[in-house]
Amino acid sequence: MKQFISIIFLLVYSATFTHAQMGGFQPKPTVGTGKLEGLIVDSLTKEPVAFASVVLREALEHKEVDGVLTDDKGNFRFKELKNARYELVINFIGYKTKIIGPFKINKDIQEHNLGSVLLFEEIKQLEGVTITGQKDIIENKIDRLVYNTERDVTSRGGTAEDVLRRTPMLTVDLEGNVSLRGSNNIRMLINGKPSSLMANSIKDAVKMIPADVIQKVEVITQPGAKYDAEGTAGIINIVTKTKKITGKSGSYQISGGTRSSFAGANLSFRQGNIGYTANLGGFMWRGFSKSENNRFNIINAEKLIIDQTGTAHNIGGGLYLQSGVDYDISDHHNINFGLRVPVNLFSNTNRITTYSGIDPNPVDYDFRREGDILSRTLGTDINAEYKRTYGKDSEKEFSFSAQYSINNNLTNYDIEQYNEVSALSYAERGPNSSYNKETTLAADYLHPLSKNINLELGAKGIFRNVTSDIYYDTLSFATDSYLRDERRNNYLNYNQNVAAGYGQITFPIYKKLTGRVGLRFEETFIKANIQNEPSFSNIYDTWVPSGLISYNFKNNWNAKGSYSRRIQRPSMSYLNPYVNYNDPTNISYGNPNLSPELTESMEIQGGYSKNMNNVNVVLYHRITSDLIDNYRFVDSNGITNSTYNNLSSSYSSGASINGGIFKLGKIIVNSSINLFYQKIKSERFKDVKNDAFNYTINGFAMYYLSSNWSVTLFTLYNSPRLTTQGKQGTWYVYSLGARKEILKKKGAFSFGIDNPFETWMPINSEFNSSEFSFTSKNLFEARGIRVGFEYRFGQMDFGQQQTKKKKGFQNDDLKQDENNSGGGTGR
Repeated sequence: MKQFISIIFLLVYSATFTHAQMGGFQPKPTVGTGKLEGLIVDSLTKEPVAFASVVLREALEHKEVDGVLTDDKGNFRFKELKNARYELVINFIGYKTKIIGPFKINKDIQEHNLGSVLLFEEIKQLEGVTITGQKDIIENKIDRLVYNTERDVTSRGGTAEDVLRRTPMLTVDLEGNVSLRGSNNIRMLINGKPSSLMANSIKDAVKMIPADVIQKVEVITQPGAKYDAEGTAGIINIVTKTKKITGKSGSYQISGGTRSSFAGANLSFRQGNIGYTANLGGFMWRGFSKSENNRFNIINAEKLIIDQTGTAHNIGGGLYLQSGVDYDISDHHNINFGLRVPVNLFSNTNRITTYSGIDPNPVDYDFRREGDILSRTLGTDINAEYKRTYGKDSEKEFSFSAQYSINNNLTNYDIEQYNEVSALSYAERGPNSSYNKETTLAADYLHPLSKNINLELGAKGIFRNVTSDIYYDTLSFATDSYLRDERRNNYLNYNQNVAAGYGQITFPIYKKLTGRVGLRFEETFIKANIQNEPSFSNIYDTWVPSGLISYNFKNNWNAKGSYSRRIQRPSMSYLNPYVNYNDPTNISYGNPNLSPELTESMEIQGGYSKNMNNVNVVLYHRITSDLIDNYRFVDSNGITNSTYNNLSSSYSSGASINGGIFKLGKIIVNSSINLFYQKIKSERFKDVKNDAFNYTINGFAMYYLSSNWSVTLFTLYNSPRLTTQGKQGTWYVYSLGARKEILKKKGAFSFGIDNPFETWMPINSEFNSSEFSFTSKNLFEARGIRVGFEYRFGQMDFGQQQTKKKKGFQNDDLKQDENNSGGGTGR
């Protein structure tokens, strides 16, 4: 520990000292005194146009200076303007974009009151629904793809699961498991930071985040050196609707449906140098499924047949609270504090009937098992950040951040087993309490060495502790009471600390050719104590190089090539030795002796982007050694065991094509295709070898019926997913949605329906080895209907402060399991 703390101190001190040597603190510059204001009205009705976008630009270079939305009475105002010539760009859905100016601010003219500014509705070919000035639904940036979910009405009233399912390159199956280009090795962030919300299970956590609080989703497939080295497939960053504003604004939303419901509100307030934001909501979701499993185990050259039928009913819900405060000490010094508190309840009721025997005609009745699971989770993220910037035209920036996260989970289950005459033959109960704690300290510094050369330096320390306490009580028929089964008790105390430092430089190579190279160093310290097992510890170093080359052609074409090395440490769900006995013929548990996996990733990308039209093609190749994957085997008692091992290596090559957005009059279309070949093989296990082609296709379309009405369509088709010993089946989703703006566009009604022509969605899976064969047929409730209402109020003046870059933590360094469990830790 002393060695670890010394490394962290040295790295953080070095980054802070470099910042001081390269710039230090500078005096606050003066601001202007000019003012520019007016009123936006409809040219025909002369009614005010609320929430229209007004962008202030320098008249000569057309460089954006500031931007606001009109208030509910159509008013806008810019103040503290320096002496210059300005112009205004005004737009709103259903109206022609209007550019007016120039307006001169100098020592003689300090104010301009424009009075009423008329916006004209576009009628010809419904061009009035132009969305010029708004963000594209899909944006391709130099190192990430951005899905602006605010533009998609099909996910309104849903959860983050619905949003991620619509994001190009991502796949979310019907159980909520998230993958990127076919890999579950991702790291999920919220607002660029890890969250205890993702601590135990990503697939459960995405059901806890309402879609209505999400602004956008960022998918980063080739992270640079400033990101933690983990997440071999990439990073997914969910950005919520928390914005810096002047004045006050807010909204409330309510939605109800057959599978999910939500009610919540958000409020933002800023006066002077201090601002507050808050989101509060309650949510509920439910799901029902049926299953049929057929397998045979080979024991001493004899085949044992096991057939099972079952049902499961899941209900989840809870509260979501997020708040923040930021204070501008001066123009270039800012501090902010944030709090996020997710509370979640999850209930599962399942029934499994088991038939087993040697003779398949028919297989004898064995037992019926009924189980009830109740899980309660309370998480808290507390973060603070100091940020130093260096002028409007300078990208130089220094930040120091701290975050403390905890996640407390208690899961209780009760199982009762009945024989063929429905008499109780066995019962047990077993709580599993887990407590995850993480502290993170980081310093980041960006220094422009010249106009086109940026140097980035940083250091980080992560302190993690995870505990899991498990015991089992079994029913004694002699005493009619539950007795502790001491043989199955287990206690795990796992500590993982990471010290990291990085350097990265972005520079021009030749004219329109730009390069970025970086190097990151991480040292990992592990110590674990397991009840009735020898304690173990480990220390290992990881060097993580990365590089990117980008070239901008004429006519809006660009090309990029990149390389990165990534490491994937196992998270708590992989390590936890807790044995799930819900099905005594098919048990599962973690492996505390897992090693990290290492991935080499290469990409070549070409793209075109102009106005609202873009296309992006990516060719990629990944090589992963010491692959962490699920492995099944049959023990001497004939029980199928499911656990995790560093079994093999994985090779994946593919192409990803994102097409759109194509604006065809009043229609917007976007689609993506991901096709890849995956091969898994092992030098140690002869039966671990598999290869297959996989693909995912999704599409999105929006149709503007008028300036107040819009409808959308979303489709997704996913091919079978490869595992080391088999594959998981094909599935698909399609959704329809509609939205009606009301109350002068301050309110809206929305409607959405998933899989309107499907009652059940089948997913079939199969796994095979020399010891067993397992096939599974699952039916998931497919159809879902929801309606929602939202209302916005207040004035939202988004100033220059909003252009500041978002910093903070990105603890993207823990491998998620097939259920995307994260063990309560982050980057």
